[in-house]
Amino acid sequence: MRMIFIFIDGFGIGEKDPEKNPCCIADMRHFEYLMDRYGLICADATLGVEGLPQSATGQTTLYTGVNASKAIGKHWSARPTHELEQIIMEDNLFLRLKRHGRTVTFANVYSAEYLEKMKTESRGIFRPSVTSLLCLSSDTPFRVLEDYMAKRGVFHDITGRMLIENGYDVPLRTPEEAAKILYGISRDFDLTLFEFFMTDIQGHSGDREKAVYELELLNRMLGRLIQLVDLREDVILITSDHGNIEDLSVKTHTFNPVPVIIAGDAVDRKALDIRSLTDVMPAILKMFGIPNEKKD
Repeated sequence: MRMIFIFIDGFGIGEKDPEKNPCCIADMRHFEYLMDRYGLICADATLGVEGLPQSATGQTTLYTGVNASKAIGKHWSARPTHELEQIIMEDNLFLRLKRHGRTVTFANVYSAEYLEKMKTESRGIFRPSVTSLLCLSSDTPFRVLEDYMAKRGVFHDITGRMLIENGYDVPLRTPEEAAKILYGISRDFDLTLFEFFMTDIQGHSGDREKAVYELELLNRMLGRLIQLVDLREDVILITSDHGNIEDLSVKTHTFNPVPVIIAGDAVDRKALDIRSLTDVMPAILKMFGIPNEKKD
């Protein structure tokens, strides 16, 4: 089994209200197809801690199985604190899979500026993202602009438009082209992770038109992936860290549960027993036949 793990930042399950929820007016037919065929799991993102769920604690929980919000006593936004970094560096999805002989990769391409800051700036000035820490902890190579040019990586916005707007001489890609590249990468690894966070950005912006645009980019990429991936053998897993874009009536995150879609014919979704973000990593390990036990 190979798995493509698509992480969508700020993507909750909202009301069926087109005035609030751009998911109701965007073309989401490929998401709907997977939900109709494989079901939709609603996962709690509040983690039993007061306050709005946030990215750093939500993602730490998602990739470690540790309730990070309870561990630090609150939800924490954006980049991980020193305490959260310690949790991630000690044990996480990438480390656990590699320890059991599985291969992993992060499909996202990094800009030179980000990698330089991560190498040279102190943690007090620049803190890496959760997914960056996954790679650092597990010696997983970072994909760079050369990989983008060689079709060995996908930029976080899917198309590469943001690279072009920042002065990089790179081709603009369609979501379908990005899906083909992501699929190609996944053929060489047991687990391939792709992170998309424009949903969270547009959720905060409250811009309905831009929110619909980002959702439809994702939908198009997913549609092509569904054509390419043999779901009789492999798995596409989609989830998020907290709600946001599904309710444009507020510019904050939401208390809504997040979707977990596990597309794969051989998966027993009921046996995975996913109820909150803490259950996602154990479920992935179970799908790979790996016991969920802490490192000695």
